[in-house]
Amino acid sequence: MNINITNKLRKLFGGKPVPLCPTCMYDWRSACHNPERPKAIECEEYKKRF
Repeated sequence: MNINITNKLRKLFGGKPVPLCPTCMYDWRSACHNPERPKAIECEEYKKRF
């Protein structure tokens, strides 16, 4: 299951969402321009690392 969907379900049911950045392909400063990095819960550019 996609981690973005998992976080939305956890938020819906009162659970604690998991940060996306540790498992993201773009988890370094020059690649990611999300101001919430490294603890982003939702991200449009998220792609799972291989």
